[in-house]
Amino acid sequence: MNKYNTILYKLKFFIFFILIFLFIGNIISIKVSAKPIKRLTNIESVDNTKTYTMGNDLSFKGVFSSHSWYFNINKWWSVNNVETNIRFSINQLVDAEKDAYIVLSVNNVNFYSQKIYYDSNNRVQKININIPNDLIRDGSNEIKVETYSRISDLPCIDDVNMANWITIKGDSNVKVNFNNVIADSNISNFPYPYLKENDEETQQPCIVIPNNYSDGELTAALLLNSYLGKLYQSGDYYGEILKYDDFSRTSSKNVIYIGNYQDIPQELNLNDTDRENAALKVINSPYTKDKSKKMLLILSDNDELRLKTVKTLMNKEIVFQLNSDTFIIDKNLEEENKIQDEDGKITFKDMGSNEVYLKGQFRRSATLNYSLPKNRALSVGDKIKLFMRYSENLDFNRSLVTVYINNTPIGSKKLEKVKANDDEAEFIIPDDVKLSGYMELTVAFDLELENSYCEKRQEETPWALVRGDSYIYTGLDDINNYYFSTYGTPFIKDRKYNDVLLILPDNLTSEDLTSIGRVFSYLGKDIYYNNGVLKTIRSSKINGEEKDSNIIVYGTPKNNNVIKKLNNNLWFKYDDTYLKFLSNEKLFLTDPFSREIATFQLDVSPYNVQKSMLVITSPDEHILRNSLEYLSSSKKIYNLNGDSAVIDQYGNIKTYKMKEEISKPIYKNVASLDSKAKGLLGISALFIIFIIISIVMYYLKNRSIEKK
Repeated sequence: MNKYNTILYKLKFFIFFILIFLFIGNIISIKVSAKPIKRLTNIESVDNTKTYTMGNDLSFKGVFSSHSWYFNINKWWSVNNVETNIRFSINQLVDAEKDAYIVLSVNNVNFYSQKIYYDSNNRVQKININIPNDLIRDGSNEIKVETYSRISDLPCIDDVNMANWITIKGDSNVKVNFNNVIADSNISNFPYPYLKENDEETQQPCIVIPNNYSDGELTAALLLNSYLGKLYQSGDYYGEILKYDDFSRTSSKNVIYIGNYQDIPQELNLNDTDRENAALKVINSPYTKDKSKKMLLILSDNDELRLKTVKTLMNKEIVFQLNSDTFIIDKNLEEENKIQDEDGKITFKDMGSNEVYLKGQFRRSATLNYSLPKNRALSVGDKIKLFMRYSENLDFNRSLVTVYINNTPIGSKKLEKVKANDDEAEFIIPDDVKLSGYMELTVAFDLELENSYCEKRQEETPWALVRGDSYIYTGLDDINNYYFSTYGTPFIKDRKYNDVLLILPDNLTSEDLTSIGRVFSYLGKDIYYNNGVLKTIRSSKINGEEKDSNIIVYGTPKNNNVIKKLNNNLWFKYDDTYLKFLSNEKLFLTDPFSREIATFQLDVSPYNVQKSMLVITSPDEHILRNSLEYLSSSKKIYNLNGDSAVIDQYGNIKTYKMKEEISKPIYKNVASLDSKAKGLLGISALFIIFIIISIVMYYLKNRSIEKK
């Protein structure tokens, strides 16, 4: 019995030991396999790459230097690997005996170090290495390059020696290799999978409209294209707008169809749809066997409801609620965005930074970006207010903060020990940096320690922090001049379409529709709200709408009769045959050049002096279509200046300023003066008033004496 109990006891102990071992083994395996980025099984077979390039070349000087940029991991990506490619050159004084190193980190975790030195055979050197997946997270990730370089053994020389440099090349990048996740049919996924981020333009979606499309259907397509242009973060959006017959039914793309119930293709099989209202519906694309490809349908027989449906897709607060494949839109839906007033304080939090924290000695800086509405400019009295604190062990005779806008310094302030825990600084924005609607705001601290430049170690004791409630204060002046330097003003106002009427030829090809769509996808980059008014109309159907709208007129005199009506209001006028342009005071035109150009002309509308017009025209349809690249490419748009442009058949461009700028009112010129100038002006005004009063009193006194 005792022997039996002993065996039973040993057997229980053995089983218990096995269970404990398996339990511990499971815990260990779970810990080892846990990663922020997961490899999923429901993925597409196509491999994709997304490259995040650093930008411009960056020169490091001194012993310690660093630079960061960011890359994004989309929630719809199943990441295979992330590779960083760093290209750099180093000064010729650093040989293999010197101390020079480069360190790479992601999200403040180091993952690679290497000793570096000058290589005469390969002046631009490369580091290609995969970033460990467990350091990468969904959303934004920071990649940082840090360097340490000495060209001598003397501690006080290298920090101030201009010959001690390392240049990080601007084409250094991070490449994310991934497969897209297969989406379900919920509308809430929008804009995925129709809009995908990768290095290839071929995967951008196409919008399909009926062959005999209505003006309302084209309006909906252009508005949606504008929104997709806004959402696309990888540069210019090159999606297509196609008529149904030109859409390839063998296409493997994700498709958006905009139309009415009567003309809906039979293969879509939507007999059960409520036709009294508008519908949003997601189905598997019937044009491919690939079940990962989706088709989004936007259907209504009513132009207003169809446009309301597109605006619904432009409202993220509604879209995220639509966890089904069908949503019916009626007239009672409140789809328009709430508009925020941008006058007043724009805090650093509004600009995407809860706080700016900088550590380490010498020059440390951070940059924030903000874009004003296209129709607005910085106004008189605009300023930047910083709330900050910093370490108390600085050399306060040499430590200061400097603020830059678009690389132009606007002011500096010396740091003070007594204010280290609660300091503030205010800088007035000068007139010479108010010309751009894009603000790159840089806050730079010079954090100096006494005799610190002679140390051989990197001190991280000094630090500075700028609070997120720091702000830019702006009143925002309206831009009243119509020039391409502020395009898309006046068609975009306060981040929405500004009563835009697009007047088009009656019959357009799919190639025309795509090119025009890209113009509006570029304009869409400045749109935040879905409340604006955009309308398209055929030139043959114009019936007074042009009188209350900012008009864009596109076409040749042959296919758009509005061009002929506007001819006398153009700076570059057509001759009597409408086959060539006439010379003017800015440009003498020769044959056949005058027949082989397109012109852009931006001016006040002849139908309403409170509105504007942009006329895009040419005698040649092919040249006209190609010229639109200057209105749809973020790289080429900067070639446009003035209010008029001439583009030839080879894409060469000349711009002209045909009208003078509207001058500021006198009171605004006075308000733009600094405090000293205002003081002198005030004293002068008082002096003049005193003289006038004295003269009047003297005159009255003498007059009374004469009467006596």
